[in-house]
Amino acid sequence: MEKTNSDGRSIEKELFIKATPQRVFQALTEQAELERWFLVKAELDLRPGGAISFEWDRARGVYNFGKILVLDPPHRLSYTWEAMEPSPTPVTFELTAENDGTRLHLIHSGIGEGKEWDHYYTLRNNGWNIHLEHLVAWLETGTCPSPGPIERPS
Repeated sequence: MEKTNSDGRSIEKELFIKATPQRVFQALTEQAELERWFLVKAELDLRPGGAISFEWDRARGVYNFGKILVLDPPHRLSYTWEAMEPSPTPVTFELTAENDGTRLHLIHSGIGEGKEWDHYYTLRNNGWNIHLEHLVAWLETGTCPSPGPIERPS
């Protein structure tokens, strides 16, 4: 889903995961968890203002870094992406307990206009679709594809 507001475009995803908000938050914030479903190497300083570093394939330039904006376990996590963006963009995960699981709402905002941003939007939108599928598989079945760079659609 694409939305546009005064801060630019945003990518929004919402899904249900059969796991508690605490378990989902753990998968979003713990190094070993992130390195199982999302990326190859994670470094996080879990506090507001703390640094994050995410690596999928540094040799190919597939990495990101940023700062934690909001850390409210197990309800909300927000951080900036700064390495591969034309300018920093915030990513926010909102978690709400629902029935026997968690409703996850992802918002990746601050996406600008123009050709470079259009390319960025397409890559991030496709990437979030795949990564969130892996997160659900990891939390619901304990298995998922190995993390790493996502092949770009042709």
